Formats: sequence, structure tokens, C-alpha cells
Amino acid sequence: MTDITVHCLVRNEERFVRQAIVSVLPLAQRVLVYDTGSTDATLNIVDSIQSDKIEIVRKRASSSRELSEYRNEMIERTMTEWFMLVDGDEIYPTRAISRIVDEMRAVPPTVHRINLDRRDFVGSFNFILPVYRIGRIFRTSRIRIRTDKPLRNRPWVEPPYLRDDPSAPLDQCTIQLPGDIFFFHCQYLARSSRDNDLGALRRWRKPRFLARPYFGPWPEALEVKGIAPWMTPKLFCTWSWLNTKILWARGVDSAWKPTGA
Repeated sequence: MTDITVHCLVRNEERFVRQAIVSVLPLAQRVLVYDTGSTDATLNIVDSIQSDKIEIVRKRASSSRELSEYRNEMIERTMTEWFMLVDGDEIYPTRAISRIVDEMRAVPPTVHRINLDRRDFVGSFNFILPVYRIGRIFRTSRIRIRTDKPLRNRPWVEPPYLRDDPSAPLDQCTIQLPGDIFFFHCQYLARSSRDNDLGALRRWRKPRFLARPYFGPWPEALEVKGIAPWMTPKLFCTWSWLNTKILWARGVDSAWKPTGA
């Protein structure tokens, strides 16, 4: 166990919230779960997890500002040196958790944010987006979350800042853990039977990048259904080659005509 408190801010995350919390329990001294108004089974699922580490707090939120205020409230209640943000759709492999524990022992006192690689599933568990690097572990005494300046292109994201120097760039006190330490993100999959209750807040259907096939392994805590275990890299390449050949042949024969024809 490390000196880390996990912060989990959730709303309608019934599909993955159990796996998300269970995957980080070995790492955490404490898990603060703030539910901001779930209308599905999220609260019941979290409450059913057998662990004395978990504390559930019920809240209501109607704006990104309130979410940021709850983030800061969680920080103020944290007694550990570090806190870790874990959303209800983020799942960590067992190996990643053990590696994080090892890496944290060597973090210098000048580091206040730790970035991890995130892998986003798209459409199913057989496709992922390019790796995205994001801050997930923060020094409790030095970091707070902005409530007045959400990101312009992502207004639901609460950017962190240095408590003692809000204008200072966080990059100067940030490290990136090795690329073999990563977690999985399920924001582009259905996360609840009541997804529609959240309206525009659920933006998981429109990824901005092309996905690529993923052949595993999958995190141990994830109950993977809908996986095509027979899909291997060799079989996928053969399938892609055949489809490309067929489409190319049809395109040449029926669609494309030389200029002046």
C-alpha cells in the first residue's frame, strides 16, 4: 500500500464502477466516492463492494463549477501525501498498480503531478484509440482544481494548478511514468442504462481519432463481454487485406474513370 487516497467522482457509472474501484483498492489507503446524482444502480454497486477503505458521499451537481468544488473538497479531506483521480470508467491492470507502487518510492519532492498513459476503448473491447497522456496522481499539499477556468474545448474538464502559484506551468513539476504503466478508459462505450439522463455530458460516442484493433491483454478486473478472442493480429491483417483488395477492385472496375473518358 502507498500513501495515496483515491478520488472517484461519479454519476451514472453502473457498468464499470465496480471494476474501476476494485482495480485500485490494493493501491489506496482510502477511496472517496462522491456521487453527484446517479439515477441508475451506481450507488448500490459501490455500496456492495466489501472494503472498509471506501467512503460514499452523496452530492448534487448542475455545473462544471460545482464538480470542481467537489474535487477541491475531496482534496481538503485527504490526509495522505498523494491523491489519485479515478473516474468510474477507468480500470487499472494489476501489473500497472504494482508498478505504480514501485515508481512512487523514487518520486522526488519537486514533483507534484504524475502522468500516466491512458488507453481508450472505442465501440467494443477490440478497438482502442492512440495512447493519451494525462495527470492522474497529485501531491495533496500542492495541487488544487480550478473552478473558474474550465478548458475552452472541454468545459467539463477541471484543470489542476499549483496551490501556491496558480500561474506557474505544471509541466515543470510533472513526470511521466514509463509507457508500460497504463490504464484503460471506457468513455466511448455505454456506461449506464440511464446514459440518456445526462444528455450532453455523455460525449462518449464521438472519438476524435481513428481507432486501431486491440488484441489484449485486458485488465483482470474488467468483465469483458463482446470480445472477439479469435481475432489475432495475423487474422486481422488477412481480413483487412482481403477487404481492401475487394474494395480496390470494385473501385477500379465501376467507380473510377480516367479523365476524358
